[in-house]
Amino acid sequence: MLQNVSIAIGAGLAAALLFFIPVKGTAFAMTLALFSALPLMIAGLAFSPAAALIGAVAGTLALFVGLMAFADVEAFPAFVFAGFFAATAALPAWQLTRLAWLGRPPREGETPAPDGLVWYPIGRLVGWMVGMSAAAAIVGLLIAVARWGSFEAFLTESVRRIVPVIEAVFGGKDSPLPGNVAPEDLARTFIMATPAVMAAWTVACMALNLWLAGRIALVSKSLRRPWLDLPEHFDLPRAMGPILAASLALCLLDGLPRAIGAAIAASIGAVLAMKGLASVHVATRPLATRTLVLSAVYMVLLVLFPLPLPVFAAMGLSAMFTPRVRPPVAPTNPKT
Repeated sequence: MLQNVSIAIGAGLAAALLFFIPVKGTAFAMTLALFSALPLMIAGLAFSPAAALIGAVAGTLALFVGLMAFADVEAFPAFVFAGFFAATAALPAWQLTRLAWLGRPPREGETPAPDGLVWYPIGRLVGWMVGMSAAAAIVGLLIAVARWGSFEAFLTESVRRIVPVIEAVFGGKDSPLPGNVAPEDLARTFIMATPAVMAAWTVACMALNLWLAGRIALVSKSLRRPWLDLPEHFDLPRAMGPILAASLALCLLDGLPRAIGAAIAASIGAVLAMKGLASVHVATRPLATRTLVLSAVYMVLLVLFPLPLPVFAAMGLSAMFTPRVRPPVAPTNPKT
């Protein structure tokens, strides 16, 4: 018991350190920050969800106390930074690993996994990622709006602070921007897009970290649930369709509703793009040139990023509503 608690606290401290590293401003530090939830997810999948929860609390407290004690940060900014860590990395790591541990005997008509149990569906795990990511972005936006009293006041103040940065990047105040775009308009667009980008990025990071944690736990023979064929079992809840439509309708409005709608739509769009990629993996399995085709797909995605994402999201949306028959039992060594 004591050993598990020590491991959980160590995972929380490692996660907090990875989350704090980006303040150094280097590309390597920013890359490491993507994996801030990974230690907690490994602890949650390899040991128990309680380990992830203990680590989440320990990491959040360590980040809050450490910022005030060693970085001379005031209590409120330290609280906000630690709260952002808890909302986007620590608590989602606990919740996702808790859900991943849920298994039960099959009901009539259900197809169990190779171990005879029905485990929490992968698609619903991804649905939780969407909800938590969108909620974190929206709550952060609402806190900023409350700080300035109104959305317009927040937007005006944010534009005022960002315009000098934009002018410096493009060569000074008197240097024209590409397309003769006004610095104020570019700053306003940047602020409006920030919640959406944050929500989509958080979804991608959660999915990547959970997959890596699962693979690490599988290799170490400590993963309790079977490793299911991910592309075959990537079934998104169909409720995402109406929610996506409602969020896009909000985007037609102005001000705060548009920013909220964009955050929800972006988080759903991110998982639809993942679904589209999963569909490509499944569709290319019979091909002898599968490796070449997948390499080309990922090369195009990497070179033209983010332009191909709407195409993959459209593929994912189509696949979400297309019924498909899968193998009755998940293979022991699934293809990727």
